[in-house]
Amino acid sequence: MESDSINIEVSLAQDAPQSSSLLQGRSLMVGNSPPSKRTGFEEDNVQYKKSRKSIAREERYEYDKNLLRRAVEDAGINAFGAVFVEVWALNEDGTKLQRPEGGHWMDPAFWRSLPDDELMEEASSLDRNAGDCSPGVGLAGTLFEESSASSGRVHWRQIKSLMDDPFVQAEAEGRMERLYRIGLGLVATVPFSFQDQRGIVLYYSRKTAKIDRLRSKINERYLIGAADLIGASFAIHKSREEAAEMRRQMFREAVQKVKKDFKNNRSGLGPRLESLVLDREVLRKYKEEQARLEEEEQGTWGPPRVDKAIANLGRNVVSFGKWCLRRVDTSRKKWGGAHLLGPPRQSIGDCTFCFVGVFLAMLSLLRIATAVNGNDRTTFDFDGGWYSSSLCILFALTPAPVGQPRQIYLAHIWNILVGMALRQIPSGDFTFFFQFADAPPGAEYGLPLTWKQALAVAFGVSGQAFIGILHPPATGLSLAFASSDKWSWGTMLSVMAADTFMVVFAICYINLAEKIQYPLYWLGLGWRANDRMGKVQKSAQKSANNAIRRASSINNSSNKKGGDESV
Repeated sequence: MESDSINIEVSLAQDAPQSSSLLQGRSLMVGNSPPSKRTGFEEDNVQYKKSRKSIAREERYEYDKNLLRRAVEDAGINAFGAVFVEVWALNEDGTKLQRPEGGHWMDPAFWRSLPDDELMEEASSLDRNAGDCSPGVGLAGTLFEESSASSGRVHWRQIKSLMDDPFVQAEAEGRMERLYRIGLGLVATVPFSFQDQRGIVLYYSRKTAKIDRLRSKINERYLIGAADLIGASFAIHKSREEAAEMRRQMFREAVQKVKKDFKNNRSGLGPRLESLVLDREVLRKYKEEQARLEEEEQGTWGPPRVDKAIANLGRNVVSFGKWCLRRVDTSRKKWGGAHLLGPPRQSIGDCTFCFVGVFLAMLSLLRIATAVNGNDRTTFDFDGGWYSSSLCILFALTPAPVGQPRQIYLAHIWNILVGMALRQIPSGDFTFFFQFADAPPGAEYGLPLTWKQALAVAFGVSGQAFIGILHPPATGLSLAFASSDKWSWGTMLSVMAADTFMVVFAICYINLAEKIQYPLYWLGLGWRANDRMGKVQKSAQKSANNAIRRASSINNSSNKKGGDESV
């Protein structure tokens, strides 16, 4: 007890679940002489402590992985029609989507129902292996981008439509095609966001699944709740590690403070170290004294001090600066691209077919525009060149959603209205704001023309995206109508007539080909889970079904009446 240094082994219990073995040794060295060189026993003791720490971390990781696996399995078992469930989480840099360990489940009954061994092996491979992908790339990346604005809702998509969409960047491993090949046709996406951890949960269903039951309110509520539980199960891993590190740091600080207090005899109690450890009452008094001193140092008993507020402000500024640096660093990492292959070229035959169709359609539109614009007594003038980009989408990217009839009509109407609305703002005699300084007396002031044009394009693009009617070539109409009084309501009628001609011509010409079809949809009301269009379609379908049932009942009653009369 009287030696120059005293070595006391203290055990700290880490709060890791299902493990009472997470006790890590801590060595407290107290004395006036510096510590001597470690002996062989001390080296073994240090290695033992390190191994215990790694074991504790591994056990926490295994527990969190099993927690995620159980949440995913429960979601798949209880969700109607779900035969395959995946979790994809965005990494800290925001550059990759990764499927965490335990973040997948496949229904064994679905796997056994596949017709041959090749498909069974394919399904097993899809369940076991999943490579990282960038946001906006592949099935998971595309669905992550599409569902990012639909928090708390279910986003439904058909895998076949994603495969046929030329604007969807496919991954190198062809995961979409492989999923479709084993019989999966529908996928529901539910996003989650917990404690800076963002990701999505994908629920896959068979091609033959009943859509009404899949999209029922009860099933969708369960999908959302299960996704929230999965997101929390995934996010808790990082929080648990941070909490464990905080406890370890607090213990190290407490040990250092005890060593310092005994060295300086700061508390005034002045007991011997061995008596303090053995006497619980003395240890309790010492803890109370330490708590009182800490409260006095932190100023918890008095009003908030100015220096404390300044310190908090400084911490907030530092935190915001770190966030900005992280965003800049993430942006820099994205400059290198996702290292994917470019889109494939089309065959000579397809290009020839496209050339003939575009030539005939553009020639006809220009001929119509010349005839309409040549009549000075009408106000239906329009520019046939507005349709050059639309023809590119219609004939070269036929399956693209941006080229369907709904997108063409509604995008043109929206951009025309935006341009005509902004045109009503007075422009004055200036093109830019800085010209106001040199304005002569009596000059008219207003919003410069360049600002009106920029606002028209900005409102045109963002409005199309918000409404869901994106057709990129239509944005030029917002700029044209905001720039000149030449285009009027009569021009809008001419544009609608030209749209009708272009769509009818595309239907008659494109469908002559064997491999492509146009249009893929007209109103496109069927694949939005929670928007107003989906509700309108459900209401219309319900009304149609009721009308059919009423007609059937009237027909049956009339037949029965006729049979009674004949008897």
